[in-house]
Amino acid sequence: MLKSYLKVAVRNLLKRKVYSFINIFGLATGMAVCLVILKYVDFELSYDSFHEKSERIYRVTTTSYQNNEFRAHHVLSGYALGPALKTDIPEVESYIRTHPMYGGAVISYGRESADASSFFEENIQFVDSNFFNVFTYEPIKGNLSKSLEDPNSMVLTEKMATKYFHDDEDPIGKTMTISGGWADHDYTVTAIIENPPGNSHFPFDFIVPIHNLLQGQQYQNDDGWGWNNFITYAELIPNVKPDDMKDKMEAFVKKYRGEEMERYNSRAEMIYQPIEKIHLEPGLANESSETVSINTIYFFIIISIFIMAIAWVNYINLSTARAMERAREIGIKKAIGAYKQQLIGQFLLESIVVNLLGVIIAMVMAVLLLPVLSSIVGKNLYFDFNDPRLWMILGGLFLFGSVISGIYPAFVLSSFNTIAVLKGSGEKAKGGFSLRKTLVVFQFVASMILIAGTFAVYQQITFMRDQDKGLTMDKMLVVKGPKVFEGENFRTRLTTLKDQLTKVPGVTQVATSGAVPGGGYNWGTSIRKDGTDRSEGKNVSIVWVDPDFVKTYDITVLAGRSFNPEITSDMESVLVNEAALKAFDLGSPEEAVTQNVIMGGDTCAILGVLKNYNWNSLKTEHQPWLLRADTISSSAYSLHLTGNNIDDVIDQAEDIYKEAFPGNPFDYFFLDDFFDKQYKAERQFGKIFSLFAVLAITIACLGLWGLASYDTSQKLREISIRKVMGASVNSIVSLLSWQFLKLVIIASAVALPLTWYGINSWLDNFAFRIGLSWDLFVIPVAILTLLALGTVSLHILKGANSNPAKVLRSE
Repeated sequence: MLKSYLKVAVRNLLKRKVYSFINIFGLATGMAVCLVILKYVDFELSYDSFHEKSERIYRVTTTSYQNNEFRAHHVLSGYALGPALKTDIPEVESYIRTHPMYGGAVISYGRESADASSFFEENIQFVDSNFFNVFTYEPIKGNLSKSLEDPNSMVLTEKMATKYFHDDEDPIGKTMTISGGWADHDYTVTAIIENPPGNSHFPFDFIVPIHNLLQGQQYQNDDGWGWNNFITYAELIPNVKPDDMKDKMEAFVKKYRGEEMERYNSRAEMIYQPIEKIHLEPGLANESSETVSINTIYFFIIISIFIMAIAWVNYINLSTARAMERAREIGIKKAIGAYKQQLIGQFLLESIVVNLLGVIIAMVMAVLLLPVLSSIVGKNLYFDFNDPRLWMILGGLFLFGSVISGIYPAFVLSSFNTIAVLKGSGEKAKGGFSLRKTLVVFQFVASMILIAGTFAVYQQITFMRDQDKGLTMDKMLVVKGPKVFEGENFRTRLTTLKDQLTKVPGVTQVATSGAVPGGGYNWGTSIRKDGTDRSEGKNVSIVWVDPDFVKTYDITVLAGRSFNPEITSDMESVLVNEAALKAFDLGSPEEAVTQNVIMGGDTCAILGVLKNYNWNSLKTEHQPWLLRADTISSSAYSLHLTGNNIDDVIDQAEDIYKEAFPGNPFDYFFLDDFFDKQYKAERQFGKIFSLFAVLAITIACLGLWGLASYDTSQKLREISIRKVMGASVNSIVSLLSWQFLKLVIIASAVALPLTWYGINSWLDNFAFRIGLSWDLFVIPVAILTLLALGTVSLHILKGANSNPAKVLRSE
């Protein structure tokens, strides 16, 4: 019987090729999208799990409170934290401190030779010498366990080894020079490792020991707790969990920070964050690695379920719609003795055949689709065919799909009354048409939610990019300052460079600063209003700027003035933004310029109040922000350009730069592009969402096209009779279109509240956000209506224009 069932299944597939294609292609597309999404989800959930000791490695974070109010949950700590944990907490087996090369540095190889390699690098990390004993990376050359024992050693990734040494030179034992960073020195290459996996929260290109960094003056003069620039990891002994150390950690914090916290009326909790959870816990202060919300992961899982459900709905709809065609076949089989269970088995086997073909095609489609997703997220995603989980997922989709998409049609088809169908009066499958309506409405609801979601993401990203940020970014060319300092009169040469760049045709203003918008800050410290208690201190971000910065960036001065280099007191004062007025109770802008703030033990006058500007992305509220005066800065030159000869300006600027500071790479970027990098996660989310939304809607339209084709063919007799009775083509088109249009209206009534809730919840993650305007809901409804009518219109018009004589001639 199985052979017979299989033969019948194949014949039915070949008999109705269009419907078979819709079923198989729809299921295959749904499965392929599901596989790709699950691969992406698996990748996001796998961050840092490649470390052999990942279950025992934790990052030590701090949650701080002041005056019983939450202040921040941050990742940075002093360099004394690691050694103190090792000494005081027996459960801590070892510690690792890491410190990035803030601002980057120039790395050179073979500086004295003609073919010297010199590049500006940013992914440089200082680490403790036991780094590779805790974290797992694959060595290519050298002994990793001993590679950082010498303070002047260096470990390169494979990518950097190729960049500096190409393929014809062994890097081991070669000397490379770091210039213009936090620990300038000559370093010997001791090991080469494979490039860090894409699912690592800790990106780097160069690893150097932390020893030389700690010899710097700022650390030698610190007690190890005040200069919070380090990230500390703790490796716990086996079978120990952070909760086991809760009491000890409270005593630990009190021992080392108790006196300071009492002085500032504050408290702190040290939390052990599992390394495998770092990527999934966004929102921590000073977090430098890419993170993703677990809710985003859940969201994509829901999308995969939606898409798979839409594909299965197509199969159920078309199978039940075709039930009337197979009624006579079923009646004859029942008349000659076929049992209901046998008929159910036959139709389930047909479902299995369709799903099996779908799985095979889905695997091919998924392999082709995955590189598209990889290019969007910027990660190397691939299917590991040796991973049993892949085959378990495929098997689960196949089995569950075969049952879920085949069980209802099987029961409907096998339940026909034998006498009724043989007499030709059993044409309606009980409940079948109402179920099809419900399933079509579900498809419309899912499609509308995806369309509205895509539209909302696009509008929010556009809003953040186009919103007035309170400072000029358009045509702002930022040239990174020199890192290699050779010769004397360095600051004089910096000033000369600025003056020469100002004279370049097409450059209207030039300013220097320690950081630029979207690029962090120079100093984070606690300040308070003069005359208030220490406990009133709050953390602020400070950037050093030259006197031309405010004018170059066109920042509005509400009260007071900007820095005047001719006035000594001006260069010792600060500029504050509006957010600082509220944070420190400074009153109005006019009142603020008569007051002082205490910063780092120094009393500074407030010279001017600036209108709030978005130094960071619009995902966060305006924060207290201070600008301090510097006559000239070596970090960044901001050139405000005019006209269209931008390439000529860049060429001239490069010539001037290299003449002023030879040996330094000329590195530049445009500020608007640089600032927009902060929205990388949102853009990726939007692109992924749009990709899967288009695929889901395509599957839904494909099924609707097949269903419209069948329904129209079944109504040809009714259409012909109406035409004979005098009905016009327009009235028939309107009648048939209304049957689908009313389903869109019902779907809209269901989808709009869900859409409103989902979009509003997502927008709550942004401090500056779009409003829930009418177009956010009307346009998706209009798009869905056009898609639905466009999909079915061809069949409706074909049916409405059919010849009644040909249809009714057998009556």
